Amino acid sequence: MKFQVEDRGNGPSWWLHGPDDELLAWAGRYFATLAFAAREAAVFKSAASVVDYEVYRQPDGGWGWRAVEPVGYCMASSAADFAHPGQARRATRSIRKHVSGAAGP
Repeated sequence: MKFQVEDRGNGPSWWLHGPDDELLAWAGRYFATLAFAAREAAVFKSAASVVDYEVYRQPDGGWGWRAVEPVGYCMASSAADFAHPGQARRATRSIRKHVSGAAGP
């Protein structure tokens, strides 16, 4: 896994890629600066194993997940739609287990 912090045209944000460069997660929003985006990626990296993950139904009928702090702040969101809620839950377990070893922030 690796984090990328960059501005892809909409503003700075961070994205988490898997071993085959598959997009796994992103911040779910854009930040004022690249430095702020990098800081938020580092915060998620350090907290990913202990935050709560919510699996939810998306408007298009698919399923997604989000990592939420106790105060309700969404730290990260799934980058893909899943056909079944179980797939989204499995993705959260993988993120929780592996993100601390990701390259980058």
